[in-house]
Amino acid sequence: MIEGTPPIELPEEGPPLTRSRLKRLFAISSVVSIVGASAVFMSVTYAVQSNLGVLLATIAGGTVGAVTWWLMDSGEARGRLQIVLANLPPLGTIPTDSTSHAPALGTGDTADAYFEVARALESRTTGNVFVFTSPSPGQGSTTVAMNVAIAATRAGRRVMLIDGDTSPHGLRRYLSTGPTPGLTELALGESTIAEASRLWSIDAHTRLPMLPSGAPTPDAAILSSMAVANAIDAVAARADLVIIDAPPVGWSDATPHLAAHADGSILVVSASTDAAAVSNAGAKLFQVGAPVLGYVTNRTERSITPFSAIWKRFSVRLVLTALALGAAFAIFTGAQLWNSWTSIERETFSLADAKALLAVGTATTSTTHAVGTPVVEATTTSITIPPLIEPYDTFLLIGGDEDSGASDVILYLVMPTNDAPPFMISFPRDLYVDNPCTGGKSRMNSLSHGCRDKGINGGTLLSVQISEMTGINVDHFAEFTFEGFVDIIDAAGGIEICLEYAVKDDDAELSLPAGCTNANGAQALGWVRSRKTLELRDGVWRSMPERGDLMRNVHQQDVILALAQALKAFDSPQQLKRTVDNVADAFILSDTLSITKAIGLVWSMHSVELEDIQRIEIPVELRRTATNQSILRATKEVAELIADAYGDTLLPDSDTG
Repeated sequence: MIEGTPPIELPEEGPPLTRSRLKRLFAISSVVSIVGASAVFMSVTYAVQSNLGVLLATIAGGTVGAVTWWLMDSGEARGRLQIVLANLPPLGTIPTDSTSHAPALGTGDTADAYFEVARALESRTTGNVFVFTSPSPGQGSTTVAMNVAIAATRAGRRVMLIDGDTSPHGLRRYLSTGPTPGLTELALGESTIAEASRLWSIDAHTRLPMLPSGAPTPDAAILSSMAVANAIDAVAARADLVIIDAPPVGWSDATPHLAAHADGSILVVSASTDAAAVSNAGAKLFQVGAPVLGYVTNRTERSITPFSAIWKRFSVRLVLTALALGAAFAIFTGAQLWNSWTSIERETFSLADAKALLAVGTATTSTTHAVGTPVVEATTTSITIPPLIEPYDTFLLIGGDEDSGASDVILYLVMPTNDAPPFMISFPRDLYVDNPCTGGKSRMNSLSHGCRDKGINGGTLLSVQISEMTGINVDHFAEFTFEGFVDIIDAAGGIEICLEYAVKDDDAELSLPAGCTNANGAQALGWVRSRKTLELRDGVWRSMPERGDLMRNVHQQDVILALAQALKAFDSPQQLKRTVDNVADAFILSDTLSITKAIGLVWSMHSVELEDIQRIEIPVELRRTATNQSILRATKEVAELIADAYGDTLLPDSDTG
């Protein structure tokens, strides 16, 4: 034991790993680095609101956090290390010497330092068998053990150096005779100490006896055998000093087995040594009866760790901090987005259940009458059109007046998933169609009232009819009022409407100048609702050609595409969240549209050039009902229009050709 110094006081069971990690997590350096990284992250994301901004913020925050942690933790680590080592006597300090792997073989301050350690070891301890080790790799314990043995030999002491490290990092690096036979062969009874020992020539007058490590063994427990104990005892009886170079305690199970044969242990530490590793190493060595008798500080001129170690720790901290910031931002933004999403009103939607309740068939009806001829009896004709198999994402957009409840905008967007171009169809509100609820016929916009007797809402009833007309089932629908439409346009920052002439429509409260206007919500609503549009030509207000429902359909598509273009401009999670916030009160969505599906649809639109979206126009002619109501009749089935435009390109890849 160390003369006059009590044994190192260690925890009875060692520091619990969880407690140690939590302690490090809430250390001042960790807290300050996290706060600093978060502040930088928030500042950058606020200044650069884009996906690139989030990436830059993650990198900047991670870098600041890593640098702050490293600078502060280095000081804290040195402080913690000094506290742990306060209970152990220092046996010497070895300055940094990069000129040689074994600087004591030469001369100078480094060689003198090893002589001082050898003298301190002899004067301040009892016993003569010592294990030299370190708490963790990279502390230079092998170099220290070798050179202390050389210094003691040069001082006239009888020394035996034993290599207890079978890895390439032990004393075998300096041997030209090879590591076998050695310590492991001695433990297995395959060799004697006389056969395994070497004489290491230090200079012309000095020889150092040493025992190589032997061949690597998967069972480190053999090193605690009686054969090894007897051999070391025999050597110790004739030697002044026996030094066993052992692997780092926290790295190899062999060290405690070797330490069991020693009178005590010497720890080699440096500025990069972790205080917790020192405590753990001391506890393990104490348990096998080889308490730490003192420590040697190696590389004392290194106030920081080697560059490779610095870069490794810095990189790990940077990556972990960046990942933590990104995860926290994603969770926070996701929670806000989810809260906004859940505030949107929903309506139940099950197309299959609605079709079953309405007993919808596959036959379609078609009638033709001259303009002005009352529709008295419809002639039913069955048109056999093979149903199109559905590799699509489909979305029905319904807009109308909240007071009347009738739809004014009925727009169907079909997004094929097999690389076919998307298309949209506007259904005129006065289109005369089958009414699945009554079994008769009605204007299409009246379907938005739903089928109350069967508990079917308007969005579902319209979806049933459109699915039958197109042969493509509606996946989701969204309803908005005119007030909501205004809010949506305003939330998107307006849309661009370009006109050759100034236009107006007093009934629709429309007034737009010639040229391009960044129209607000109210102006865009007037444009899509106008049925009596006048344009200023040659100083005179004249009726716009082809005005009416068909022109409104074109305007609706133009505005929806312009709105989609404006919404495509958002390129950050913050903008997505604000967009959802702004339009949350404007929509009623079918309950089939989840947030993940909605985000997927929005992102899929990013890869679509809006001019590539095909517009399928329903050809119509003006007719009147028996009650003299003005209606529009489709002159060609919608499913046939789709088939004519796309052929078999809408079929799955396996069905084409």
